[in-house]
Amino acid sequence: MRRNVLVTVMALLLTLIILYFCRVPLSLVVAKYALPQGQITCLDWAFAGLTEVEISEVCFENDDFKAKGENITATPEQIDISALAVEHKKIQKNIDNSESQKLKLPINERRPLVNINQLRVSSHLLKKPLNTSVTEMRLNQFALSGDVIAKLELFADNLTVDFDLTSNVLAPYLPEPIKALSGKLHLSTDGMSINYDAYLNFRANYQQEARCEIELLGRGNVTGDWDLNQAKGDVNVASLPLDINLSHCKSFIGLQQDLAEVKLGETWSVLSTQNFHINKSEITLPSLRIADSSSQTDIQLDTLQVNLGNQTAQGRLELNHHGLGGGLIGLQAAFRYEAPELEFSGDWIASNQQLNLPNNIEFSDVVNQGAFKLSGEQSQLLLLELSSQLTVGKAIIHNVQLENAELNMKAESTIDSTRNSANELWPIIVDKFDMQLAAERYQLQTLSGKHILLRGEAKLDALGALTAKTELDLGSFKHHEVRGKDINQTMSLSGQVTKKGVTAQVDGEMHLGLIANPALSFRDIVLTTSGTMQDAVKLQHIAHIDDFEMKIAHTLDGEINQVAVDVPEQSFLALQPIVRQLSPQIQLSEGIISAKAIGDLATQHYQFTLDLADAGVLYDSHYLHGINFPIQGEYEEGRLALAETTLNVTEIRSGAVLTGLSAQLVTKQDSLSLQGIHANIFDGEISAEELNLSSDDQSILIEAHNWDLALISEAGKSAGVELRGRISGQLPVRIERGEIEITNGKLRNIDVGFLSIENNESVEALKSHQDSIDTAFSLLENLDIEKLSSDVALSPDGWLDLAVEIAGVNEQAKQPINFNYTHSENIFQLFRALRLSDEITNEVEKALNK
Repeated sequence: MRRNVLVTVMALLLTLIILYFCRVPLSLVVAKYALPQGQITCLDWAFAGLTEVEISEVCFENDDFKAKGENITATPEQIDISALAVEHKKIQKNIDNSESQKLKLPINERRPLVNINQLRVSSHLLKKPLNTSVTEMRLNQFALSGDVIAKLELFADNLTVDFDLTSNVLAPYLPEPIKALSGKLHLSTDGMSINYDAYLNFRANYQQEARCEIELLGRGNVTGDWDLNQAKGDVNVASLPLDINLSHCKSFIGLQQDLAEVKLGETWSVLSTQNFHINKSEITLPSLRIADSSSQTDIQLDTLQVNLGNQTAQGRLELNHHGLGGGLIGLQAAFRYEAPELEFSGDWIASNQQLNLPNNIEFSDVVNQGAFKLSGEQSQLLLLELSSQLTVGKAIIHNVQLENAELNMKAESTIDSTRNSANELWPIIVDKFDMQLAAERYQLQTLSGKHILLRGEAKLDALGALTAKTELDLGSFKHHEVRGKDINQTMSLSGQVTKKGVTAQVDGEMHLGLIANPALSFRDIVLTTSGTMQDAVKLQHIAHIDDFEMKIAHTLDGEINQVAVDVPEQSFLALQPIVRQLSPQIQLSEGIISAKAIGDLATQHYQFTLDLADAGVLYDSHYLHGINFPIQGEYEEGRLALAETTLNVTEIRSGAVLTGLSAQLVTKQDSLSLQGIHANIFDGEISAEELNLSSDDQSILIEAHNWDLALISEAGKSAGVELRGRISGQLPVRIERGEIEITNGKLRNIDVGFLSIENNESVEALKSHQDSIDTAFSLLENLDIEKLSSDVALSPDGWLDLAVEIAGVNEQAKQPINFNYTHSENIFQLFRALRLSDEITNEVEKALNK
């Protein structure tokens, strides 16, 4: 018996010894049947006591992951794992569409607590491996530290997590603009739904461009739930306002300074007062409000629905802005998107008592209202319809000023997105564009007037063909001393529009009912226009003023603003209506006139030529014939400069007859003057060095050369008086306030003269009354003049005073004679009497007055 017991004990000990030394392979065999979803690939353990096991390493692997634990100590109360590495496998698996079930966790109330000193998790889903430690503080209550800071609690039917948002695990996954994030996230799940409550505190910086940095700040609570089977849930962010700070955005600061009157705030807040509704295919946002810190601008987004499944979206937008001066901007719009169709429509109204905008733009008493609609396929064709009405009490746009103005506009256009960048045609088609601008008063720099009406229409088809028409009516205008009224201008444009530019033909016509200044007035002027627009704008204008024709070529090319004026060769008489208004006494009789001018309107630099040939002018009964006057010069910065020009006049009949008049027209000290004046008169010459053509007072010296006394005294021949000989002299002339005066003039003979008096009625009468006078006059009847001189004076009213001294010899009486004589006569009346007897002048005057 004792032997049998001993044998049995020895057998058991041998079995235990065998089992101990074969514990690893035996454990692997047992694990294979106990863990059908995976397998133990390595295991090394040993007893450290009756109730303690030490596992040097253990490896487990299945289809989803493999894990390896090292230095594990297990007792009935606690399992301590020194290191555990878990690697997630990247395996394509079929998606399990089965419904989520209620949690039924196998909670073992008597299991030991588990602690993991170093847990390392790696996966292709993670940007970098996760390192953390796990401590089970109480049964089924775990605390995580390291890359993940959290608390987790397990129940049979529920799992709760408290997660610290400062955990390092989040850093690689945060969007780049988020610079700081803190807060707590609490969530719980029963396996079928998730409830969460989070406190967030974050700061983000969005760099739109180098000049614009936008800061976003958020602090508050977010709550919500998510149904795992229905894939839907609600999000409540009513306690999480989002603040947007634009104070570091230089572009916005610049806009804020430009729109000082609009008063855009630097800080904006975004807040949703109702829950978001989210499901697997749709997001519904009942209300979202965006407002600036000054409470002047408010944007409300209502009933926003986005369906990700069928790609639809719809909602309503409302914007209200209250600015300075009672300013108000209101916009209401609705949008709907059903792939690929888009529709966005709404209306607006804006008003302001005073609105000041950049670039010298000002409006007062502004009211603007309108409506718009955008519809169509975003990737194909979009149709834009727009209508607007703008009324202003006063508008100032740069140098343009309008009072009591109204602008109405309607437009329909198509945006063709299929025209890519390689297509030369614009992606915009204008199906209809109509506008009308009316104002009671207008002003453009120094041009002003009343009642302006501008109407226009335009179309641009799919092939880039452009047609446009405008009509402008002006009730009146004023420019310095020039006034006009009843102006009507029509303009048409047809051409081609591509991305390279506009090529078009321009045609137009302008009718001016009246244009006048204090000296001139014209009626029924017609100006026709034609031209092209390509690389440059080139326009040709032809103006008709009665029978006078003038052509104007205008070129706009970048900074070049060139104008060329051409007066083609035409009758000088075409200017008669203009000349008659300047001086009713002037009549044009003959001649040809032509002129050209070219210059830049921007620089105010012009060059010109004018040619007047074989012209004839009748002034009262003064007749100028054979006027030839070619002029060449330039005008720059308000200064006129002429090339030396010769004025020639064949004949001037003004009582006395001047022939062969010539002079040099020059510019001197910004005024015109005639120099080197020379003419023939009385078979002699008359000359002067210079005559200033301005209205300034001046003094000139007229030189008389070799005048024939016989021609001067020809009018006295019929009275029995004959005078022969030649004289020369100087006549100092003073012109003051347009009146002519001669003082200290002197004429002298230059050879021996002769005086004869025969059968003169006045002399015979004197001789019959006094014998002494008879003897004196008898000595003068045949007198050889050795010396003749005369002082000459002319008063502004035309009275000519002569003090004549004659010294000579009567050959018959052989007696020297000294004779002093004074004479006073109104020379203006004398010349007029001589002109009236001029047969040539009379014939010309009769011809012009027929």
